[in-house]
Parts: sequence; structure tokens; C-alpha cells
Amino acid sequence: MLKSYRARLIAFLAVIGVLIVVLLTASYYSARWVIWEDTALAQRRTVEFHERSLEKLRIDLIHFANLIREDSQVQEYTFATSRIGAGPETLEQLLRERFSSHSMDGVGVLWESGLILTGNDAPHLRKEIQDLPEALNNTVFYLEAGQQIYLVATLPIRYQGDDVGRIVIARNLSRNWLGSQPLDPQSCLFFERNGTIIASTWPDLVGTLLQRPLKRLEIQDPELSLTEIRLPGAAPPGIHLWLAQSNNVPIEALKRYNRIMLGLTVLSLSIILGVGLFAVNSFSQPIRRLIDLTQEVAEGRLPALKRTKGDTEIDQLMNHFIDLIEALRTKQREVEEAHGKLRLSAITDELTGLYNRRYLGELYPKLLAQAEREGLCISAVLMDIDHFKRINDTEGHQVGDTCLRHFSNILRNNSRTSDFVFRMGGEEFLILSVAQCGSNALALAEKIRTATETTPLHLEGRTVRFTISGGVSCMQRNPQYQPTLSRLISLADHALYAAKQGGRNRICESASCGNEGCSSQADRNQA
Repeated sequence: MLKSYRARLIAFLAVIGVLIVVLLTASYYSARWVIWEDTALAQRRTVEFHERSLEKLRIDLIHFANLIREDSQVQEYTFATSRIGAGPETLEQLLRERFSSHSMDGVGVLWESGLILTGNDAPHLRKEIQDLPEALNNTVFYLEAGQQIYLVATLPIRYQGDDVGRIVIARNLSRNWLGSQPLDPQSCLFFERNGTIIASTWPDLVGTLLQRPLKRLEIQDPELSLTEIRLPGAAPPGIHLWLAQSNNVPIEALKRYNRIMLGLTVLSLSIILGVGLFAVNSFSQPIRRLIDLTQEVAEGRLPALKRTKGDTEIDQLMNHFIDLIEALRTKQREVEEAHGKLRLSAITDELTGLYNRRYLGELYPKLLAQAEREGLCISAVLMDIDHFKRINDTEGHQVGDTCLRHFSNILRNNSRTSDFVFRMGGEEFLILSVAQCGSNALALAEKIRTATETTPLHLEGRTVRFTISGGVSCMQRNPQYQPTLSRLISLADHALYAAKQGGRNRICESASCGNEGCSSQADRNQA
């Protein structure tokens, strides 16, 4: 019988060893997959950032071109130059005086038979734009001139209802835009034309020939993986923008993790072998089982066991151990229930049942992480019951407490399920929400203000009416700035103060939400 126990225990230990090796191997490959997925995700986000940067530049060029073409003097001088035949010097002087301070590399006017262009890169651009048919048709297009890549925007300019030419705005991407993009030291951006690098944030790469298909760029150190960045607007044939990023960081991370996993595997197998030899030489299966169960209980796990029917000392010990586990399980349930009640009472306000300030500090980091993950805004609505001291003085503190509970019910009924409502103290309340940036928080605050104004409190044949004032603030996290809870509440508090100063019974919005101002019933009546 002893040999049978030993054989079973050895087989059991062998299975455990195999399982550990399998689990560690699976953990390694899972970590490897996660590292590469995170690398790919970071790469996609970087590409999207640069695509948004180009799109913003395109919009800025169109906006600046529209600003110039709306200038009445530019319209008049363009008409005189393109239609009457006046000399272009006056129009060129006007463009130079009016718009030379802007960060554009070329500013000018194009018509069917001529072109006026000012700016640092005007000599490179003038002939290329004149010879390009797209300049008279496309709004935004790309142009290669003087071994530089330019983003060019053109808009028609009209004088007294007739098209007299097109405004031309050019920005040097090779020199100005590439150098302004934030990149880590092991990444670079470059323009490629028909397999040759013509502009790069790493000057040494200019002139390098690329082998197709373009997937990797092999230089001395490091090897770079390539991802194409979409060019908005009319991209020229053969010209592409690439992001080159080093794979050294994830590769080094995988090497470190591989060493850790190998060490853990050796350590785990050594421990199992030592424990197994000790158990085989010292204990029988029932004692081993009791040790394992004791370990599980020590780690906080309470397994469900069946009572044994034997009457040996081991069986009695096992049954007593089962009774102990059942008693611990009962006590654990009681402790968990008591802990839940204590936690609920610790984070809720006793009078209103809303969350209290203590829970605010615990919840805010979670909302901040959600807002960053989903690209949303955190909004705060800080509200205060108007003239609450007067209610306490005239109606009594018991009526004041009833008003607080009544207003708390209004907050619950009009808030969204995703909102978090707090009583900050006294008659001051706060709503935190994560939603799309815009007027959502202001609309919610206005809804609550209207509901409070139109829902009086009825108490034993008398009616108590009261109003509220509120302040709204909105903040969005980005990689350069992490909004703090105190800043968010401070902005809402300033808006609340503005509402109080403006006559109460109104909602004021902080400039952090994009619009600064207040709304009240009187304002809407005037509208």
C-alpha cells in the first residue's frame, strides 16, 4: 500500500510539473502577443496622430486662403491685375505687407495668364505652380519643387460676382512640418518618391534607395519597420509619407521576459521536485491531502468537501477540518456582508443617500481613465440651493433637511444612469459624468434647474418653493495634461459663483467647456 501511495504521488507531481511548464509557456506566448499588440497599437496611434496633424494643416491652409480672398483690397487689386492689365507690383506689395508675418512659405494669386507669389520659397514654387494644371482646379494638392515637398491650397477669388483668379497658399512639409512632429529618438518620418527618400527627419537617410515591397528599412542600427501615413487631399503619384519605427524596444522586452520565464520554470520545477521527494519519503496520501487543504485555507480559499465515513484518526481529523472550513465559510459570509454595509455607509451621505466627498477621491481616477480610453470629456456640475439659510431660518431645520432630501430625489430622477451624484456638504451638490465633449453637461444642469423650479415641496398643507444655481466645467485628458479633480471642481465653483452673482436660479458654464456664459429663465423669455 505504501508503494501505491508513492507511485500515485509521483505521478501527481509529474502532472503538476507538466502543467506548470505548459502554463509558463502559455504565459510567455501570451505576453509576447500582448507586447507586439501594444507595439502595433502604439504605432497605429502615432500614424493617426500624424494624419490628424496633416489634416489640421490642410484645414489651416484653406482657412488662411479664405481669409485672404475675403480681403476687399486683395479682390480689387487682383481684378485690376488679371482683367484690366495693371502691373502686378501693387498686388505683390499688398500681399507682402498684409500676410508676410504668417508662417507660410508661399502666398500668392494665380490666374490663367499669370502668377504673383511671395514668401521664402517663392522662387522654387513659382514655375512649378504655373506649369501645374491642378492649381486651377484642386483646392488642396501636393507639389514637389526644389527637392522639397509642399502642401498647397488654392481657393477661387471673386470680384463683383466674377472669378478673377485663385488664392495660392503653400507650406513646406519637408523643412517645416517634418521638423515640428514629436517623435521618439528611434523613430523618423520621411517622404519617398518612387523608391527614393527625398526628405526625412533623419537627414542621413535622404537619397537612400528602398527595396519594394516596403516593409522594413535596414540600416546599421536599428532595423526600422515602415507604416504608410495617408496624405489628405490630392496626393501626387509616386510620393508617399512613411513612419519608420525601431523594433528594438519590444524585442528587448521579449528577451527579458524570456529570461524571467526560463528562470521561473527552472525554479518551479526545482521546488516541485524537492517537495515531491520529501512527500514521497515522509507522508502518505491522506496527510498530503490535509496539508494541501490547509494551504488552500491559508490562502483564503475555502473548498467544498464531503465528510468521510471512516472512523480512523485520519478520517476524524478530516471531518473536524471540514467542520472548521464550514464555520470559516459562515464567518466569511458574515464578514463580507458587514464589510459591504460599512463600505456603503462610508461613501454615502446619511441624510440624502447620495455619494459623499470621501467616495469622490476614489472614483475620479477611474472616470479619468475611462475618459482617456474612450476619448471623452469629464464634466462637473456643481449646484447650490438658493437662499437655503433663509429656508432654515424661516421654516426650520427639519424643513431644510426635507428640502435637501427632496432635491436629492430630483437629482436622481433627472440624472443619467452613468452619472455620479454627490452631496458635497450643506446645500451643495455635485454631478460627475463622462460623455462627449459639448453641451451635454450644460443641458443636464438646465434640466435639473427647471425640474427644481417646477417641482415644489408639499408639506402638510403648505408649499415650499426653492431654486438652484449651478456651475458647469468640462475637461479632457491628453498626453500633455492630466486634469486634476481640484481643478475641475474649481472651474465649476467659479461658474457657480458667476451664477450667484448673476441673480441666482441660473446655470453658468466655464470656459473649459468651449462656451462661457449663463442661462436663466429670464434669458429664455427674452429670447
